[in-house]
Amino acid sequence: MNRMFFGDTRDLFKFDLVRHIMKAFPDLLNFTFVPMLTEEVSATGTRKTRAKDLGLAQKKGRAGTQNVDLMETMGRLQEIDDDLEYFHGVRSYFKKEHIIVDVLHRDTFSHEHRVNYFNKMFENFPVNSLIFLDPDTGLEVKNPTRRHLLFDEVKKIFDRMDHQSVLIIYQHLPRVTRAGYIQKRCRELAALTHSQPETITDNEIVFFILIKNPQLKTRLCAVLGDYADRYNTLISCDYGEKP
Repeated sequence: MNRMFFGDTRDLFKFDLVRHIMKAFPDLLNFTFVPMLTEEVSATGTRKTRAKDLGLAQKKGRAGTQNVDLMETMGRLQEIDDDLEYFHGVRSYFKKEHIIVDVLHRDTFSHEHRVNYFNKMFENFPVNSLIFLDPDTGLEVKNPTRRHLLFDEVKKIFDRMDHQSVLIIYQHLPRVTRAGYIQKRCRELAALTHSQPETITDNEIVFFILIKNPQLKTRLCAVLGDYADRYNTLISCDYGEKP
């Protein structure tokens, strides 16, 4: 994630989806947030304003806009420049929802120190948790930078994960055919983990969701479908099974 977009519409979608899944799976002990926080990068004024326009998001029926408390929280987070205050605001929101949040690595993420970053995660690996990996852009590309999550990192985390946990990966959608891109990424993740990911997307970002337990996976798709039914901008579980 990037500091410039604290509290934007993607944060809104992300945290509302996490809340929905945590409520649907009450046996999950906590929400483990791995922010992969990067330094600010320049963005056009129009892009930044549009991403943070919660009123416009509400008019368009964007994901999360039915959650009044979260909408108010996102508005407050947009006014925050300090990382610790931002994470405190996220924790405070989920505390009201009776969801425990463990924020791993509040420090800035860098490509050069990514090994140490994830090694610290393995020192006290989360159990029975919703683990959310939040790279600035998404999964590895040909020439990855600090904005990307490497496939090797995904594999190590998934392999270590227990059968009751859920792994979610954030992905920004590039300007290509959406369905084809998501299908390609699903095939890559399936080959890597030997588990078919579920997906939910608003055609701007997509979340890839991996789970080991087959019974929980079946429930997960139903839970995602229920969430997508609330917002006509969303598509869920439509890409992972296609060749």
